[in-house]
Amino acid sequence: MAKHQHEKNANPLWLYFQAVISWVKATFPKYRKEMKGIPWGALYNIYKDDNLDPTTLEIETTRLMADDEVTKKKGIYEYLLTKNEKYLSIRTFKDSHKRTMYERQKGICTSCTQHFELSQMEADHITPWSQGGKTELINGQMLCRECNRRKSSK
Repeated sequence: MAKHQHEKNANPLWLYFQAVISWVKATFPKYRKEMKGIPWGALYNIYKDDNLDPTTLEIETTRLMADDEVTKKKGIYEYLLTKNEKYLSIRTFKDSHKRTMYERQKGICTSCTQHFELSQMEADHITPWSQGGKTELINGQMLCRECNRRKSSK
């Protein structure tokens, strides 16, 4: 915006903003307060040419809004476009759950089978949240940091 402040003709900028607004309304026709403050211009620049189905997106938005595991509802829109779960701020395991899983595994990483101290391990979803896994003891395991990083990068 600042780079255009001294231009005499604001028409190109106005048309761009109108295109962004139209794209958002067409892609996510049901307005929710969580849509405020999202970097729609940047998302438009990346995803404007993608074949996005508003009906499917609305079904997913509704499902995610109702999901207690999603603690950052505002991030749903960016998640639906990018598929990056970081935008959802999904709940992590409680410290008490980490301790329970650690003791259950006797400090052994389920991936490399080596023993580690609790402080050297991280809680991990066995079935990922994106595949319907919940943040509960039965779906948790402790992995050493290295194995958890390796798993995350796959």
